[in-house]
Amino acid sequence: MRTFLSKFLLFFVAAGVFSFFMNMLLLTPSLYMLQVYDRVLGSRSVETLWFLTLLLLAALAVMGSMELVRSRLLVRANNAIDAQLAPYLLRKMAEGATSPEGNQYSHGLRDLNSLKSFLTGPGILALFDAPWMPIAMIILWYMNIYLFLVALAGAVLMLCLTIANEFLTRKPLTDASGASQAAGRHVELALRNAEVVNAMGMLKGVTARWSGLNDRVLALQSKASKRAGNISGVTKFVRQAIQSLGLGAGAYVVLNDPTFTPGMMIAGTIVLGKALGPIELLIGGWKGFLEARIAYSRLDDFMKMQHLEIEPMELPPPSGQISLEKVSFGIRATNKMIIKDVSFALPAGEALGIIGPSAAGKSTLARMLVGVWKPLQGNIRLDGGDMNSWPSDRLGPYIGYLPQDIELFAGTIADNIARLDEPDSEKVIKAARLAGLHDMILNMPKGYDTYIGVSGAVLSGGQRQRIGLARAMYGDPKLIVLDEPNASLDNDGEVALLQAMGFLKKMGTTVVIITHKVSLLANVDKLLVMQDGAIAAFGPREGVLQHLLQQQQKMLQQQQAAQQQKPSGNQATSNQNSTAASTQEVPRG
Repeated sequence: MRTFLSKFLLFFVAAGVFSFFMNMLLLTPSLYMLQVYDRVLGSRSVETLWFLTLLLLAALAVMGSMELVRSRLLVRANNAIDAQLAPYLLRKMAEGATSPEGNQYSHGLRDLNSLKSFLTGPGILALFDAPWMPIAMIILWYMNIYLFLVALAGAVLMLCLTIANEFLTRKPLTDASGASQAAGRHVELALRNAEVVNAMGMLKGVTARWSGLNDRVLALQSKASKRAGNISGVTKFVRQAIQSLGLGAGAYVVLNDPTFTPGMMIAGTIVLGKALGPIELLIGGWKGFLEARIAYSRLDDFMKMQHLEIEPMELPPPSGQISLEKVSFGIRATNKMIIKDVSFALPAGEALGIIGPSAAGKSTLARMLVGVWKPLQGNIRLDGGDMNSWPSDRLGPYIGYLPQDIELFAGTIADNIARLDEPDSEKVIKAARLAGLHDMILNMPKGYDTYIGVSGAVLSGGQRQRIGLARAMYGDPKLIVLDEPNASLDNDGEVALLQAMGFLKKMGTTVVIITHKVSLLANVDKLLVMQDGAIAAFGPREGVLQHLLQQQQKMLQQQQAAQQQKPSGNQATSNQNSTAASTQEVPRG
């Protein structure tokens, strides 16, 4: 993070230089007052007054111009940081959101906003003005030792208050930030599952848990705010007292030193106030400074964990040939292996069906085939190259993926089919026709420009799934992975799905379909059976189905033999088992 921010160091150095000259020009009102008291009133010269006033206005105009330039420098630095860092963070957050370990850093953009708010707010201006304090102290030293000592005592007291403020508020604010994020995640999860929450009366429990988390946030924030408020009150008292004592010290010097004029007394008091002002502003904005520091620390830790990204060489478009070499995958937190030593190869243009019982690892394998999850061991190769060597933004246009849970975005039907890119009318309509959607879309109020709401709220489950299927087939994908694509489809939808698979095969697209329905396996060339995370069978479709049928018949024979040893009353149950075995569902054993 430090390396990244160093790119914008020039902006902040320039802002610091402007701050120096601005603080120097802030002396002009003090000097103006000194000259008016000592020269104008003594000489009663109107010309001198006019000349001094013009100098004052010119100096203040220059100071205002510098303030404008400094503000624009900070805004430009803020925009440049956002333009370069925000897309990177969003991409990493999206990648983290697909991790089976859970997203460990889901608040990157919020941390970036906290940092930007500090960099363009009064907090950083106080830091820029703080170096002015030693210069003001030197000026007071030359004016009079008593004024210097009063200012030094005030500066020491206020610095002690700053340290106390840091010590008393840092931990509560850090804990409050963590608790606030936990409460936010709880609310986000509840909103994602709003249908379940409302349907089963879970709102009371959700609210109770959120209230507990939120109460902790409020308690910690209140604790930090009370402490900061106490420090702020003491700080204001110290500053006002020191400034008044400075005026008293100046009056004492005037009474005892004929060379020290009343004008110098007033000017010295103003300089003393300028010396202590930045410290008071720093204490007042300490909460924002701490929040920015916490955000910076999290961003820095996150960016240190990222591997150095080297721009990869442009690879030719893939043909769709895919192979897995001893691939294993698991969740480190539970030490559970979900995929175990899986190896197989699929030539470009072939179709593969994956079947197996629930929790066999089929959906996990699908996520790995499209690069969403990375294997812990082994390699997944696309056209002979490691899939990890492909950046997701370059590989994505050649991949089609239809997960079990369909998520659509707020926008039009065309936007969602075109993967939120600028819709290509010809490609959008082609994908919609393949998914059997074209006629249905034309019957909608605005056709392809129909707004579907957040997550496709105005659509049925089957319509959402078919739009997701059209999205997977949009463009020229070379590998399409369909995970239970018929879950919400009617008969017409399944017919359209089979036709689409046949068309994709003719176009040379590699298709992988996960299903339990034998009718959807009519177009596949090979069949892979998963069981307990490992391959139970793999080969040509007819051979694998024959192998499964033989296994099932053998199992039925064993069951019948066992039934013959039991009372004849169980014969009906055996007949029922035989009938059930002849259904159209794919064997799941």
